Amino acid sequence: MRHIVDTYFKKAGCSDEHGYDTMCMVYFTYCELTVTLFLMVSTSLLIADSTEDLSVRAYSVLCFTIEFIIFSFIIIRYYSQSQFRDMYQRSRGVGIPESLRHKIATVIKHHLIMPNLFAVISVLYTISSDAVQIGDQFTFPLVDVLPIKTTNVSIYVCKYILYALPVYFAYIEVSFLNVTYMYSMGILQTHFQILDAQVKESMTNMDEHKLKIAIKHHQEMLKFFKTMKTVFEKPIFLFMVSRGLFIGLTSCLIVQVIQGFIHRIILGLCLLSSLEGLLTIIIYCVYASNLYNLHDGILNGLFEHRLFYSRKKSFNHLILIMMNRASIPLLIKAGSIFTVNLNLLVRILRFAYTVLNVLLTSINHQLIKTN
Repeated sequence: MRHIVDTYFKKAGCSDEHGYDTMCMVYFTYCELTVTLFLMVSTSLLIADSTEDLSVRAYSVLCFTIEFIIFSFIIIRYYSQSQFRDMYQRSRGVGIPESLRHKIATVIKHHLIMPNLFAVISVLYTISSDAVQIGDQFTFPLVDVLPIKTTNVSIYVCKYILYALPVYFAYIEVSFLNVTYMYSMGILQTHFQILDAQVKESMTNMDEHKLKIAIKHHQEMLKFFKTMKTVFEKPIFLFMVSRGLFIGLTSCLIVQVIQGFIHRIILGLCLLSSLEGLLTIIIYCVYASNLYNLHDGILNGLFEHRLFYSRKKSFNHLILIMMNRASIPLLIKAGSIFTVNLNLLVRILRFAYTVLNVLLTSINHQLIKTN
C-alpha cells in the first residue's frame, strides 16, 4: 500500500528525481491527455449530429461527462504540483493507523478490479448476445464515436482497446483522489492524536516547554491542513457535480431500457458507477467529520482541564494562545460552496432517495402504458 501511495504522489510530480519511474509517470500523463482530448472531440461531434439516434446521443453525453472529468482532474493535479510536493514532504516518516491502512488497501483493490469488470462484461456481452453484431455502438465500454465504421475484427479489437483505456484512466484518477485524500487525512489524524497527548502531558506537568512545542506542532498541522484543503476542494466539488449529472443521465437511460432501445447490462453498469460515486462521497464526508471532531477534542480538553486556572501567568498565556489557535475551525469546502461533513452527506442521501422515488414512479407509469 505504501508503495502505491508513493507512486501516486510521484504521479502528482512530487519526486525531484528524473529517473525511469518519473519519466514513466510523465509519459502516462501525456497518454491520458491525448486519449481524453481525442475522445472528447469525437464525442462532442456525435452529440451535435442531429441525424444520430437519441439513445446514442444520450449515452454520448454520459461518455463526454466522463472524459471531461478525467481531463479536469489531470489539469487540477498539474497546477497543484507544489502543494502535493509540500504534503508529500510533510507526510514522509509519519505512520497512519493500521485500520486506515487496510481501508486504503481495500480502496486500491476496488479500483484495480472494477475497470477490468467493466471491460470483461462488455466483451462477454458482445460474445454471448446473438443480437449483437460487430460494429454495434453499444458493445464497447464507451459508445462508438469514431467515424470508422467497419466489420473487420482486427479494427474492431483496436477500437475496443481505445474505448477501454478511458475506463482505466477514470478509475486511476478517482483512485488517486481517494487514496491521497484518505492518506492525508490519516497523516493529520496521527498528528492530532500526538498533539492531544502532548497537550495533556504539558497540562498535567505544567510544563511550559512542552506546551510551546505543542503550539508549534499545531501551527504546522494547520499549514498542512490548509495545503490539503487547497488541493482537494476543487476535485471533490467536481466529483460531486459529475456524479449528480451521472445519476441524472442514468435515470434517462432507465426510460430508454424500458422502451427497449438500450440493453439492461449498460444500465446495470451505470447504476453500479452511481453507487460507487455515492460510496466515495460517504468516504469524503465521514473522514472529514472525524478529523473535525478530533481537532475539536483538543480544544475541549483545554477547556475542561482544571489546571486552566494556574497561578503562572506565563503558563496561562500559553494556554490561551493554544485555545485561540485550536478554535480556528477546520473546514473543507467543495468548490468553496458545500462544507464536506455529515450534514452534506445527509442532504445527498435525501436527494438520492428523492431521485429514486421519481424513477420508480416513472417506471411504474411506463409499465402501465406498456401493458
